[in-house]
Amino acid sequence: MRLGDAELQLVSDGTFRMDGGSIFGVVPKTVWRQWVSADRQNRVELGLNCLLVKSNGKNILIDTGLGSKHGPRRRSLFAMRAGNLPANLARAGLQPHDIDLVALTHLHFDHAGGCTRYNNQGSLEPVFPRATYLVQRLDWEEATKTNERTRAAYLPEDFIPLSDAHQLELLDGDTELLPGLWVRHTGGHTAGHQMAFIESNGEKAACFGDLVPQPHHLPAHYMTAYDLFPLDTLHAKRHWLAKAADENWLVFFGHGTAQKAGRITSLDGRFTLRPCAPDPSIQSTTERN
Repeated sequence: MRLGDAELQLVSDGTFRMDGGSIFGVVPKTVWRQWVSADRQNRVELGLNCLLVKSNGKNILIDTGLGSKHGPRRRSLFAMRAGNLPANLARAGLQPHDIDLVALTHLHFDHAGGCTRYNNQGSLEPVFPRATYLVQRLDWEEATKTNERTRAAYLPEDFIPLSDAHQLELLDGDTELLPGLWVRHTGGHTAGHQMAFIESNGEKAACFGDLVPQPHHLPAHYMTAYDLFPLDTLHAKRHWLAKAADENWLVFFGHGTAQKAGRITSLDGRFTLRPCAPDPSIQSTTERN
């Protein structure tokens, strides 16, 4: 999909499932089950959609999904069908060494898990050997200094090897990575959460990360139970969704399934999605079990 001089494409790492109550927070099941079906364990399916940006002669990846490091117990717990990102990048004509930058919205395991892998010697290494991995300093501090509330969401093996390999760059607030490609600090989901923003020839696009993980989360008060600062999420969503609607942004949803991208419209303060067609994504026809 073209956006001015940039090329944008969703590349799937697969899918997984999480408890529906954790995904919709204070929104009761009697409401969210109208749009989303849950399995017998009350888990709903989530996409692992990573945004590939080709701009200024560089290949930039926004988030990396779950990756392939998980053992049987965790794979079963979350019904993971993941670890497909490198193969799907290959379908887009790219190998791991072709990625120049990896911008992580945050370091939760479902966004940063694909940053690292075990090599043939059983050691952890970055999946993208030439890339600089970009994280907000606040998010790094959260991920490396966890507490009882936050610990389960972070897996050190996802991100500590990036620092050890000297491929990690910590950011302090809004940063222009390349001409027309920004990360914007949003907070909310985590104190250091950031979104990606792209502008080229007057056209604009964004990947909101877990600020708006799915189209079902467009209402400002719909947020996950994992949002550490829900009032910050509320204010950030009001601000960024209003801009997206006013300026006709193309938006991508990191956990979308049936609908993964579209444009936001606003009517009487209510945000809705005008989906893209065709679906601008690369997903393997067979998922890894």
